[in-house]
Amino acid sequence: MRKIEKLREAMRLKKRVLVLFSGGLDSSLLARIANEVLGEDATAVTFDSPIIPRHEIEQAQIMAEFLGITRVVLPIDEIEQIGHFAENPPERCYLCRKLRNDKALQWATEHGFETVADGMNFSDLNDYRPGMRASLEDDIWQPFVDYRITKSSIRRYARELGLPNWEKPNTVCLCSRFPYGMSLTKEQLWRVEAAEAYLRKLGFTRFRLRSFPYDMAVIELENPEKALKYKKDIVAALMDLGFVFVTLDLEGFVSGKMNRLVLPGETR
Repeated sequence: MRKIEKLREAMRLKKRVLVLFSGGLDSSLLARIANEVLGEDATAVTFDSPIIPRHEIEQAQIMAEFLGITRVVLPIDEIEQIGHFAENPPERCYLCRKLRNDKALQWATEHGFETVADGMNFSDLNDYRPGMRASLEDDIWQPFVDYRITKSSIRRYARELGLPNWEKPNTVCLCSRFPYGMSLTKEQLWRVEAAEAYLRKLGFTRFRLRSFPYDMAVIELENPEKALKYKKDIVAALMDLGFVFVTLDLEGFVSGKMNRLVLPGETR
């Protein structure tokens, strides 16, 4: 774990660090390291937004308490505060990160934190990540990228440290459930969140519910066959939420699948 040790040394030199903290695996490991190295000079910040599932907000609080790191919550509303965000353009994540970075940097300046860091990892460079460009422009520190630490290394190290979310899939906002160009409303976001909450209640853990035009729900599950056991219940519950068509993705759960719409074929 030489790379992690180098990261620790770099963290120590930063003196005071504000970690962008979603409660996902990457930001949890970064917050753990920051808290161990800097103690009270490390703080985590979570954004409370309509595009973030309530489940994830709750999990972030639980994880912060587990890590013992001080956490602040900043309210934000991308749909209201960003002009054409609701149009769901391919650069949606760039627009979102610019707003979040601005809020985080403002809070950091007001409270004496010289560095704002996020958990972007080296493996993310292989995907469509417009938010990374925003972070580079805004001078957000990305230590996992700087030290070429991949997702698999993060998962392995988190497991060794006993982080309870070491197996957790990527934490992504509700907008990722919609194809680019499909307009977003808070009602649509709520419907997807409610549908995923229902699937979680059935015991599913690694999944996504994608919302397509014509009120079509496409369910991605790690084991698609398992959904057939609850077929009637799932269809009834999702139709009650306003979906007209309920389908099962035979490929199963694949994080970042919507990015296939904007990545060139050779990259896919």
